[in-house]
Amino acid sequence: MQAPVTDEQAREAAEALAAYGSQVKAARALGIARSTFQNRLAKGSVPTPVSTAATPAELVAADRKIVRLQDEVNDLRAKLREAQRGHLADEVVLEALGVMGAAPESPPDWLTRIPAASATKTPEVPVTIWSDWHMGEVVSRDEVGGCNAYNIEIAERRVRRLLDATIDICANHGPKSYPGIVVNLLGDFVSGGLHPELAKTDDEEVIPAALRCRDLLIAGLERMAAIFGKVYVPCTAGNHGRGTPKPEFKRYVYKNFDWLIYQLLQRHFADDPRVQIDIRASNEVHYRVYGQRYLAMHGDMLGVKGGDGIIGSIGPIMRGEVKTRGQATSLGNDYDILLMGHWHQELWLPRAIVANTLKGFDEYAKNALRAPPSEPSQPLWFVHPTRGITSRWAVKVEERKPAAADWVSWREAA
Repeated sequence: MQAPVTDEQAREAAEALAAYGSQVKAARALGIARSTFQNRLAKGSVPTPVSTAATPAELVAADRKIVRLQDEVNDLRAKLREAQRGHLADEVVLEALGVMGAAPESPPDWLTRIPAASATKTPEVPVTIWSDWHMGEVVSRDEVGGCNAYNIEIAERRVRRLLDATIDICANHGPKSYPGIVVNLLGDFVSGGLHPELAKTDDEEVIPAALRCRDLLIAGLERMAAIFGKVYVPCTAGNHGRGTPKPEFKRYVYKNFDWLIYQLLQRHFADDPRVQIDIRASNEVHYRVYGQRYLAMHGDMLGVKGGDGIIGSIGPIMRGEVKTRGQATSLGNDYDILLMGHWHQELWLPRAIVANTLKGFDEYAKNALRAPPSEPSQPLWFVHPTRGITSRWAVKVEERKPAAADWVSWREAA
């Protein structure tokens, strides 16, 4: 026989039913049998339950809230799909170019292996920088006072002279005993229409210019391989090749046409053991030539800005080298010499070598910087196993001027 149902029990049963919506759930929540729950509802003084039915206005508001939440969910799903597609596209591009998950290549062992000296010559390694070709850009001779001109045709002629002069210097003025050659590719190979005035005046758009550079570099590196046997090619991307209006520091190289050129080179030479293309996601390459440690970069990200009207770019370059060396040391990547382009002038500094540009003097250098014109060139030097750098050359790429008649001359005293 069941005990009488109290008013409190009846009230609890009614409230549980209103809260859970079914007798089974309400009975389970109260921890009693369903029959007991039904008995408590049916007997005793049961207050009329408060209606939980919503008014029409409340239903409309609830429907609107549900619609808003559904819209938010759909929007988030769309953004997620877009992000996934973008990430997938990056992966597809990287995989197609053969670099998906690839670890940075190590420099070849012939760079650091001390060769056995012959009876007459100790092998040295020639090292050069090819940088700042600005393919596609046009320089008007009239606008720079007649001292320079540049376009696609002139650029191709200068590349041919660069190859001829590099080989001539090594064959006739160097030690003539080489285990290979290092060709640093340090960026800004295309003009890229980076500034509005370049977009208006460039000879060709960035993609045709990039393909033109690829062809010229393939021809140049194949010629170097034929002459020197081994070619090591550290690669860094410059600011003119970027595909964004302003520099973006995350995934920088993957948005850069210099990087694309290098990937095409890597694909071309994939089965050629003579040529090693070294591309790093960090956009910096550390390597050694014998015992001398190098850090190759483009030179636009030294952590400094500006220059000086008297000493020009030497000030920021030197400050930037100090900052770069401090960071490299902290990361355990000490170097002896920093290699860069970007600054469009040849500088042989105590701890840095800065490449000149193939383009030469331009309207910006004349009108904005008031910089003195320099003859277009690219640097070349030789590294001895024990003596380090033994000689330095500026490989000139302009047509040769007529030689002077006298080997020396002087002015008579008045």
